Amino acid sequence: MKLFFRAVICLLFSLQAMAQTNVYPTNWWTGMKDPSLQLMIHRKDIGQAKISMAPYAGVKLVKTYVPENKNYVFIDLTIAPTTKPGSLQFKISENGSVNTIPYTLNARNKNNGKTRVKGVNSSDLVYLIMPDRFANGDPSNDVVSTMYDTQRDRANPFSRHGGDIKGVEDKLDYLKDLGVTSIWMTPVIENNMPLEPEWGGKVAGYHGYWFTDHYKIDPRMGGEAAYKSLIDAAHSKGMKIIQDAVYNHVGETHWFVQDEPMKD
Repeated sequence: MKLFFRAVICLLFSLQAMAQTNVYPTNWWTGMKDPSLQLMIHRKDIGQAKISMAPYAGVKLVKTYVPENKNYVFIDLTIAPTTKPGSLQFKISENGSVNTIPYTLNARNKNNGKTRVKGVNSSDLVYLIMPDRFANGDPSNDVVSTMYDTQRDRANPFSRHGGDIKGVEDKLDYLKDLGVTSIWMTPVIENNMPLEPEWGGKVAGYHGYWFTDHYKIDPRMGGEAAYKSLIDAAHSKGMKIIQDAVYNHVGETHWFVQDEPMKD
């Protein structure tokens, strides 16, 4: 019976994902060393539509590719070095109507390599943190009712404990006093997964390796705003953030697992 209900939950998740449009990566930047960019777009029957791009100086649509699952389309672009930041417009023509998917090209941060994105070398002291187990800076995000796992139990080693990104930011001075120059966090990307039967118990994704969206920060960690705040605060203190992310490590409720683009 548990397996039945789990199958129903996964089916509902899959149907919900197909009702919306998912674009990977969610945005890109001008001035990248590699001019090539491939977009993956996921939506019900998107592969049956005709896709074109409104003219944009410096950006060329090279080709589109529909895999065996017609809920996906891949778009190959080239972006010239002279391209200005702005918004691309992809036109989706189907069933006699035309819809538009906007896609943002941002400017790269001019401080890259200066005050940020400086890399790590042998002079750095790196401190590894699993945020859920480190410090709870914002108890209001311990439980998010719309997510599969709504438990928080510090007495249970298999459960989430409530630590978050704000907890790491609150301890920056403490870490700097220890001599830490670089903070390496286990993934804080969204892990919207139910409890999993592992290690002899029902285990939560507190470790962060069950990705269900590669471009969202888990709301129980504080979301994107908390992540940006931590990075800005760390940089202001001359500290670095190393983000751990194993991109092929996903949870089974990820929309591209529920609705695979190819059988392989």
